[in-house]
This record gives sequence, C-alpha cells and structure tokens, in this order.
Amino acid sequence: MDVPNYENGSKYYPLDSGIVRIYQVDSIAFNDNSGTIDTFRFMLQEEIAGNINGQFLEPHVVIKRSIKKELTDIWEPRASLFVLRTPNNLQVVEENNRYVKLVFPLGNTNTWNGNMFNNLGRRSYLLQFKEKTFNNGDTSYSDCAQIQEANIKNAIEEVFVRSVYAANVGLVNYTNIYLNTQTSGTSGYAIRQKIIFFYKP
Repeated sequence: MDVPNYENGSKYYPLDSGIVRIYQVDSIAFNDNSGTIDTFRFMLQEEIAGNINGQFLEPHVVIKRSIKKELTDIWEPRASLFVLRTPNNLQVVEENNRYVKLVFPLGNTNTWNGNMFNNLGRRSYLLQFKEKTFNNGDTSYSDCAQIQEANIKNAIEEVFVRSVYAANVGLVNYTNIYLNTQTSGTSGYAIRQKIIFFYKP
C-alpha cells in the first residue's frame, strides 16, 4: 500500500488497519403498488482488515462490514468493500462496481467522473467544499470535505447522493435518495447514514 500524502486529501479516507466505524442507518422504502411507506433502522459496522492481493491488481484494502438491529444482537456479516488509494484518486469497489470517490490533490479539480472505471454510465461527482466544519446532528467535525455524487430531478426520477468525509475519520454522513415518479405513485428509497462511533488503534 502506498504511503498516504495527507496534504493531498488522503486524510479524508484513512486506511489504517484496525480502524472501526459504526453508523446508524435510517432507511425509508416507498412502494407505489401498495401505497405503503416502510421505515428501517439498523447499525452498520466497518472494520479495516488489512490488504488483499489479486493476480492482476494492485493490493486493495479490505473493509469488512456487518450489521445489527439492536445493541444486544450479534453482528451479521455483509459484503466487504475493497479500497485502492493511488497518487491520483481513491477507488472503492462495492458489489463488483468500482467508484472513484475522491481525486487527488483534492481541490485541484472540482468535478470528475465517479464511474470512470465501471460501465454504469458517466456520473459527475462535485466537490462542494473542503476543510470546513460539518455537524451530522450529533457531532461537529472541524475539517470536512463534502462530495455530491448525484443530483438529478426530472419528471421521471429524483436522485440525490452526497457523502461527507472528516479528516482522520472518514465518512461521517451519507445521503442516498432514489425516487421513481413516472408511475401512479412514488417508489424508491431514502437512506441516511451517520457515524455514531469511531475507533483508531
């Protein structure tokens, strides 16, 4: 793994082994067939668990993920994330799709194609600010970067995705809204994920 250059923006996605982040996730699902709205709340844990080497790939950092609904429940494993940090960007592989979450040096360019390494079509990511204070409802972080990953609203759909990263912590707030409005009702989902616990050995 490369040695991070924190001055270029790597500080917003630390990859030190043993880091643990726990999030509260609130999800709302809209069903136009039944006209119902279902709400879900659970905790998501991410633990940085070393590197994995592929035959034709650079070493990727493994982020193990697990969820539980109640504090007394046992963590149930979910699909891991795989992260590659290069001198030019930070790539996250999720469900076999590779996304460019950050570009380095952060701030030299305000927009980039987050889907440049997958076949999902161009998606313009926008750096909205960096090195500013952000409050996620529970905690204020003094040095944050906010990335808008999608902002689409038309007669067919509404899509809004935004990530906020804090220096030396990582992702502290995530919003993902997808609503389909072309049928007789609204279908889709709205997800809000905020950090509630962080540990760095």
